[in-house]
Amino acid sequence: MDALILTLMLFISILINVSSFDDAFVDLLSVGIIRGNFGPPEDPSPEKPTSSAIPDIGVFVANWQEEDVLGRMVEGNLARIPISSVKLYLGVYPNDTGTLAVAEAMAAQYPDRVRVIVNSMEGPTSKGQMLNEMFRQVYARPGAPEMAVLHDSEDIIDPRTFGVYTAYAREGYDFIQVPVFSLNSIKRSKVAATYMDEFAERHTREMVVRHAVGAMIPSAGVGTCMTRRLLEHFVRERGFVLANGCVTEDYILGVEAKRAGFRSAFAAVSADELRGLDFVATREYFPKSFSASVKQKTRWVYGINFEATHKLGWGGDFWDKYFFMRDRKGAITNFLPPISLVFWVLLAFEVVDIEQMPLDLVPIFQVSIFLNMLALGLRYLMRVICCRDVYGINDFIGVAVRWPVSLTVNMLAVWRAWKTYVGESEYATKPIVWSKTEHELPDDLMSARR
Repeated sequence: MDALILTLMLFISILINVSSFDDAFVDLLSVGIIRGNFGPPEDPSPEKPTSSAIPDIGVFVANWQEEDVLGRMVEGNLARIPISSVKLYLGVYPNDTGTLAVAEAMAAQYPDRVRVIVNSMEGPTSKGQMLNEMFRQVYARPGAPEMAVLHDSEDIIDPRTFGVYTAYAREGYDFIQVPVFSLNSIKRSKVAATYMDEFAERHTREMVVRHAVGAMIPSAGVGTCMTRRLLEHFVRERGFVLANGCVTEDYILGVEAKRAGFRSAFAAVSADELRGLDFVATREYFPKSFSASVKQKTRWVYGINFEATHKLGWGGDFWDKYFFMRDRKGAITNFLPPISLVFWVLLAFEVVDIEQMPLDLVPIFQVSIFLNMLALGLRYLMRVICCRDVYGINDFIGVAVRWPVSLTVNMLAVWRAWKTYVGESEYATKPIVWSKTEHELPDDLMSARR
């Protein structure tokens, strides 16, 4: 039995190394990429976008039971966005009376900047259905905006993003995603702070590489801009923009945009090119409770690993297939660290005798474990660097403390997603409706930058 357990331990160690080599490959590619080199030839001035340079842009905010935050979100963001050509479209359900009342109050307070779109169906349906209804109503009227930007009711919108969208659109891009980062949550909770590390790493490294190699750019659900040309194409070809009845309709949208022949961009623009700080990005608070985080990530994992795989398959060029693999490998790799930890506990308490490992496997085991440790150190260092790039702090201790929390949340989310996939949860047995987490805004939206 000891020999079998040790052989399984070696197998898990090798799988960890395969995944780590994949991560290191992306790290290596990212090292050689200077963010500004992959934008338009004439980058926008992100600090001071002028109203005359920005076309009509609609910010589409789909809502379900957001009466507690919607008013402050609208007031705070409009105070931050001194661009008259940018308007907010608030989608609400007729039976969501609390949110509807707040939305109508905002429209009365800002008659030139806010429009209310009432869904023809009672809620909740799904976020995709709500956005499709909003697009249908808005673009059926004269004077519809030239670009549509997706946001949620907890977002802190960077006014400089509109200059970035405009510059990329003028260079022929129809689908533009800006980085999304968590607001500094170190003092909120360890769970909320894990999003700082994860989004900083993904949106300053992996997404930049995707853009550089021409891979598909998935939408993050917020900070996503689409030109009118792209929207009208989807409506003309299939009658809707986002897939209905999905939990990650935004991810699917980004892939479908490239497959339809439209140029996509991940616009990682920094206002401090020398140090790489002060990204033009969308910022928000993420869940701070353990259960809420697991619930949210279960939805993400299920949507990307199972739902999107079923709907999208593996089609595309080499880079699309490669990044599909990276997006989907978490359904397996998120189990590896805790399983490995169990094996090490068995060794530490001498439940398993290391001497029982077959002699011909010992050198392989030693090399594999060494590579595991090396990969662990590299991943830790990259997280510290990415966190510094976004937040301007060298949080060596914080990253180390948050990492086990992140691993635990991700493992449980994957476990729940697998249960969903095999039909043992409500996601698999009930129609997909709006599954949302509680939203929170900072006390001072005007000063919220990181």
